[in-house]
Amino acid sequence: MSSEHGLHVMLSYHWDNKELVSKIYKVLKSRNIPVWMDIHGGISFNLFHSMADGIENAAVVCCFITPKYQSSRNCEKELLYADRRRVPIIPCRLIRDWEPSTWLGLVIAGLVWVDFRDTTDVNLDLKIDKLIEQIRIVAGKKLNCFLSETSPTLQTRPICSNNSSNNLYPILTQMNDISDSNNLVRSTSIDSSSSSPKRSTPMIDRQHQSIDNTNIIPPPVPPRPNKDLIRERLLSIDIKKNSNEIESIDEKKENNIPLRSEKPDICEISYQQQAYTRFIPDVVDLSPLIINNEKKSSGIIIDYSKFRRLPRIIGDDNDEISFCCPSGVAISKTGLIYVADQQNQCVKIIPLLGSKKQILSRPFNRPKGVHVDEHGRILVTEHNRLLILDNELNLLKAIGEHGSKAGEFNVPWGVTTDSLSNMYICDQMNNRIQKFDADGRFLLEWGYEGEHQGQFYYPHFISVSGNRVAVSDQLNHRIQIFDCFGNYHYKLGEVGNEPGQFSCPFGVCIDANNHLVVADHDNNRVQFFDANGDIELVLDQEANPLFNFQGVHGLALTHDGGLLITDYKRNGKHRLFIFA
Repeated sequence: MSSEHGLHVMLSYHWDNKELVSKIYKVLKSRNIPVWMDIHGGISFNLFHSMADGIENAAVVCCFITPKYQSSRNCEKELLYADRRRVPIIPCRLIRDWEPSTWLGLVIAGLVWVDFRDTTDVNLDLKIDKLIEQIRIVAGKKLNCFLSETSPTLQTRPICSNNSSNNLYPILTQMNDISDSNNLVRSTSIDSSSSSPKRSTPMIDRQHQSIDNTNIIPPPVPPRPNKDLIRERLLSIDIKKNSNEIESIDEKKENNIPLRSEKPDICEISYQQQAYTRFIPDVVDLSPLIINNEKKSSGIIIDYSKFRRLPRIIGDDNDEISFCCPSGVAISKTGLIYVADQQNQCVKIIPLLGSKKQILSRPFNRPKGVHVDEHGRILVTEHNRLLILDNELNLLKAIGEHGSKAGEFNVPWGVTTDSLSNMYICDQMNNRIQKFDADGRFLLEWGYEGEHQGQFYYPHFISVSGNRVAVSDQLNHRIQIFDCFGNYHYKLGEVGNEPGQFSCPFGVCIDANNHLVVADHDNNRVQFFDANGDIELVLDQEANPLFNFQGVHGLALTHDGGLLITDYKRNGKHRLFIFA
């Protein structure tokens, strides 16, 4: 991930500020400064490997801080990783009358920040110039684009005249450029009686430039603001509880209820109710008698006997069909396998039986999820949109664009349908599930960033059977089960490598008996669970040396209860396992 010019400048930001940060990215790029930003080619086939590479090859990280940045777990992990690796950090302030606190306040304490508050087209270039100057000061010796330049505005002088030459640090000669005391965040104390600035504590490695002889009193740190990550859900409930009490909700909800270890009773809701998509019923507890009499949904049932046979493996070194980071996989009723070959930027069609040669391959922009609906249409997620294709991969309709509004996407991944061909998409970076009807009209969404029930931290793949919707909640290391209206029912798993635990679950399938199959990516295994959440089967190298998974990714059930598994890892083999 490192630039051909050497190390790079990494831009860390919250999604709400992508437009401003994109402008800064383009200016830095135009001035031949190597710069990394996720939406401008920074993300490759694996989101988290790419983010780690971005930090590991950074000469400096410029973080654009806001209350939402502070509340984001993704931003927190990113900046803490940079801090742990001792990558220099330049905070850029975007909000007035707000002070970072908690983890963010600790990380950037004592750092000189760049003012991007009240940015207009007129003053944006001036602020970017100040950022570039700060980059030069902090990381100029690590960036080749600055090595051949000599800046007339820089000189070196001791921060403490009584200390050794180790305490030399480049500073700005024109102190008027940073005279605004608000632009000096929690700097160390300075002894005004001395002829040269004297720091009370040795924090030279954290301070980017010295400050004139002015005692600066840091403002009080306010309490951490409440999360502003709540999506507005329009709910109207016609179910009476406890003596005719009607719960009608039309407000922003934040659910702070801890996850329950037991599974609540689940209500099967008629598909006829889907016509009233703005009337989303809450979870209804049913009596055990009703649950015991509940009819099983028709559909695929896992055939465990198929996993006692050797699988067919496609994509090994000597195979005529090769993959590069295969992701989603699906199968049609006619026995054609569709594989989203992400790095080869195509979707390949392979026969389940017979020829070992692919039938067709069509180019797409980094396809991720693929699914075949009841009508035989092929659904593919790619580059922030959903594509509806015919069985020969010809485009019928494209849905969505880049964004966070209803019907927009930010890295859509898993896609599936129910028996009415309503479409469900994991909108990964928006941390939500979106539902559309068979014609692509938006119906509803649920979820937002968090770790409590009904919240997500990068939902990856999704599967529907009857009125059950299973979602792999990747960085919360669990599977969450909902009904088709987005009502939370229960969760399965937690972080770990013991049976029943997960480390970054990817693919997920649910069958008609509510049995679950989960691609336990970082644990290099596939786990099977019954309707009670008990382990039925584990496929890994311990069970069979042939199952030497390197990074299990996508899953799909065949119509006779078998299983398709895509498997890849960086610098490893890229394969398709077929149990059928």
